[in-house]
Amino acid sequence: MIGALLFWSSIGVVAYTYAGYPLLVAALAQQRGRAPREADLQPPLTVVVAAYNEQSRIAGRVHDILAQDYPAHRLRVLVVSDGSNDCTAREAALDDSRVSVLALPHNVGKAQALNLALEQVDTELVAFTDARQRYGEGALRALVAPFADADVGAVSGDLVLEPATGAGHEVGLYWRMEKALRADEARLGWLHGVSGAVYALRRELFEPLPAGTVLDDMWVPLHVLLAGRRVWMARTAIAYDQSSADATEEFHRKLRTLAGNWQLLARLPVLMDPTRNPVFFAWFSHKFLRLLVPWALLVALFASALTPGWLYRLAFIAQLLGYAWAIAGLRLPRLAARVPLLPAAGTFLMLNLAALLSLPASLAWHPSRLWKKH
Repeated sequence: MIGALLFWSSIGVVAYTYAGYPLLVAALAQQRGRAPREADLQPPLTVVVAAYNEQSRIAGRVHDILAQDYPAHRLRVLVVSDGSNDCTAREAALDDSRVSVLALPHNVGKAQALNLALEQVDTELVAFTDARQRYGEGALRALVAPFADADVGAVSGDLVLEPATGAGHEVGLYWRMEKALRADEARLGWLHGVSGAVYALRRELFEPLPAGTVLDDMWVPLHVLLAGRRVWMARTAIAYDQSSADATEEFHRKLRTLAGNWQLLARLPVLMDPTRNPVFFAWFSHKFLRLLVPWALLVALFASALTPGWLYRLAFIAQLLGYAWAIAGLRLPRLAARVPLLPAAGTFLMLNLAALLSLPASLAWHPSRLWKKH
C-alpha cells in the first residue's frame, strides 16, 4: 500500500509539473488574462551590457544595439567590463558619444557588476542584455511600449534560439514550450522570470543583487512583483541566440541555472511564504516543483520495483525502457534527428539530471563557479 501511494503520488507530481500546471495556466489566461496598455513610447533608455572577456564580439554587440530603430538622442549603451583580462573595454569603447564603458579592475561577478552599472544609470528605464545575442528589428521599441501602463514594472522580451551547426532541436522545443507558459503567466500577472538577454525595468524598482547571485533574471522581476508592480512579456521584442551544439556545455548551463534557483530560495526566503509572495502558486508550480521532479522520478522507479502486482512490474519496465530511449536521444544525435520525440526524451532526461544535481551543486560550488561568463 505504501509503495503504491508513493508511486502514484510521484507520478502525480511529474504530471502536474509538466502538463497539469501549463494546461491550467493556458485555460485561465484565455478566460481571465489581460494585456497591459501599450503606446509607441521612446523615452530615454540605457542598455546595460555586462561582459567578461568578450573582446571578439563586444563591438559588434554594441553596434547591434545602436542600430535599433530608436531615437538616437534618447539611447545610451553602458558596457561594464567585469575585470576582463583581454581588450573587452577597449573594443567596447566605440567612437560614439552614446556609449560609455565601466571597466572594473577586478572580476566581481555579474551581480556586483550590474549593481555598479546601475549606480551610473540616470534614465527612468533601463534594459539589460548580454554580449553574445543580437536584437531583432524593433526590439527596443517593443520592449518599452508596455511601460505606458503604470502597473508594469518590468518587461521581458522573447529569446529565440537558433540551432548551432550539429545541434538538435530538442532544447529549442523545450524553450518554445517554456515561453508559451511564460506568456500565459504574464497575462495572469503571474510572470516571475524574464529572459536575461532582453528585458527592461523601471530604474526605481531595481533592488541591488547580493554578491554572487546567479539569477539576476529572477531576482529583478521578483522584486518588481514584491513592490506591487506587474511583469509583462513582449513577444515582439526579440533577441536571437544560438543553442549549443555541445551537449555537455548545455548540461552545465542548465545545472548553473537550476543551482541558481536553490541559491535564490536561500537568499529570498519570502518565496516560500504564500502570504507575502504574490505569485507563490505560480513560482511553486513552475520553478520549485521542477527541482523536485527528479526525486519524484526516482521514488516512482523504486516504488514500482518494490511494489507487488503486474501493474507495477509493467510500470517499472516502462520506466526502464523510457530512460533507455532518452539516453539514446542524448548519445545518438543522428538517430535522434530522424526519430520523432527522441530528442525531447533526451532533453527531459538531461534537464532532470541537472535538477537532481542542482542542490548539491548549489551547496558545494562557490558563486564564482555558478556564474563566470557574462
